[in-house]
Amino acid sequence: MPKLEHTTLLIVRRLLCSLGWVSEPKGDFFISRKFSRLAISALLAALSITACHKKAASASESSSQSFRETARGAFDFVNSIGINTHLNYFDRLYGNFPLVQRELASLGILHLRDGVHLQNADYNAAVYGRWAQLGKLGLRFDAVVDPRNKLGPITPDLLEKVYLLSDRTIESFEGPNEMDISGTSNWSTIDRDFNDTLYRAVHQMPDADRVKLIGPSMAFASHGHQIGDISGRNDFGNLHSYPAGKLPSTIFPEQTELAKDLSGSHAIIMTESGYHNALNDHTDQPAISETAAAKYVPRLFLENYVHGILRTYLYELLDEAPDPGLKDNQLHWGLIRANGTEKPAFTALKNLISELNDHSKPAHLDSLTWSLSNTASKIDHILLEKSNGEFDLILWQEVPSFDTKDQVDISNPPVKAVLTFPYKVKSVRLYEPAIQATPTHSYSEASTFPVDIPDHPLVIQILKP
Repeated sequence: MPKLEHTTLLIVRRLLCSLGWVSEPKGDFFISRKFSRLAISALLAALSITACHKKAASASESSSQSFRETARGAFDFVNSIGINTHLNYFDRLYGNFPLVQRELASLGILHLRDGVHLQNADYNAAVYGRWAQLGKLGLRFDAVVDPRNKLGPITPDLLEKVYLLSDRTIESFEGPNEMDISGTSNWSTIDRDFNDTLYRAVHQMPDADRVKLIGPSMAFASHGHQIGDISGRNDFGNLHSYPAGKLPSTIFPEQTELAKDLSGSHAIIMTESGYHNALNDHTDQPAISETAAAKYVPRLFLENYVHGILRTYLYELLDEAPDPGLKDNQLHWGLIRANGTEKPAFTALKNLISELNDHSKPAHLDSLTWSLSNTASKIDHILLEKSNGEFDLILWQEVPSFDTKDQVDISNPPVKAVLTFPYKVKSVRLYEPAIQATPTHSYSEASTFPVDIPDHPLVIQILKP
């Protein structure tokens, strides 16, 4: 064997010995050609394994991500949560007003959307008496004004009358509801002209400084261009966008871009969105299970807020009437079943609001530095801060939780990760609103914490030193 080859194989053998792949030689040894072939093959395998380890380590490192971000106010997020009601549906479940009062007080939502209707004095007192009673619980209304409701001429005096009947619980008026699917050929002209009249009336009310105007809604945001930019005649843009059984983020950025055709650069309020549970109705949007809704509904509010939606009104509070066969989707949009019992989504949203609720905005929004060891999966987050300085970091997997084709829930295992801060924090509490109201884990005086990130919100409450 040539001297150079012999020397090379000696080096190879020493390398393999150091790896523990062969035993140390005792004294001199003879290197055969058979061993040389084996040694070279082993060396190539060792190099290959080493490269794989480096690649895996590199992938692990690349999946880690560090953040230094300024928090947003928890108070503002909770106030971005609203819900639709039909308080004038006396012949439906909404006729049980004590139930409505009790459930709204329990849920913790402070913003309702309902329609303006006027008839005789008794009717008006009954409807707006309900608004006034809910106002005593701290709730405020977005009041939809629509030409199809036969209100007569829209004047400042008419709007002031409704405002006073409601005991000043109205925080905004809103233009016509989904005129684009009214079947009226000149709907866009009617919509545009009505919005102009409504804008003038709102801003000439005696209480104009207390009330804003949200522009008209479209059933299909792509129809907005037929009206054109009316941002000069409203205070907020409007958007009706339903994920149609898909994960909440699926509507972005297309829907918000289309909304600009009407609202220009105005902030957008999503006055309708949600999911229904009529699994045997295949005529319209796909249904999802109640289990999936408990994951999607809280994520809907979070995703919308992350994407710049100022407020979202879920459709709706109650299933309006019994439909045990789950065949009519119009009767299954609620957080509460027609028999008055709460769905899992009600509990999940209630717990989320309770865990993030705050009495006021922080005087100053601070920043937080943190890192997460595993961001390879689709993990979304938002960082909030309370007025007492406590941070709320919310993480969730933004992945499908329901298969609308086969109508089965998808079991997504939690993503295991490590949450790290550059210093020891005073305490950390982990909440899963979809599971329970109390903390699932608590830690103190540490800088590193294990977290299992589910496909529903994980609220991490952080108290700095």
